[in-house]
Amino acid sequence: RERLREGHIWGFRCKACGHERFSPMARCAECRGSDIATREFSRTGTVVSYTIQLIASDSYLNETPFAVAIIKLDDGPQVSGWIPWISRPGDLAAGQKVEYTPSYKPGMMFEKR
Repeated sequence: RERLREGHIWGFRCKACGHERFSPMARCAECRGSDIATREFSRTGTVVSYTIQLIASDSYLNETPFAVAIIKLDDGPQVSGWIPWISRPGDLAAGQKVEYTPSYKPGMMFEKR
């Protein structure tokens, strides 16, 4: 979380097969190897899919509506995040380039590029 607040996206990579993911892993989900290293991923990516959140929890009351999206990082795995100022489907499209921006809000916030 500290690294995210500083603007860095760190994750995990299996040294045996190269499988990468954002969430921690003791063993690789692909090859079951245990030689896991941390590495920094790109802050930029592409929207794979999204939905527009019109009603939100207390943490996001002042942010609605916004998109909850699956982002394919340019040099890494897919991650989930949120994108502010998205109120209708025409505001965002699959394939849109986005960039991670540190936020005081929970989760990973991305902005359109």
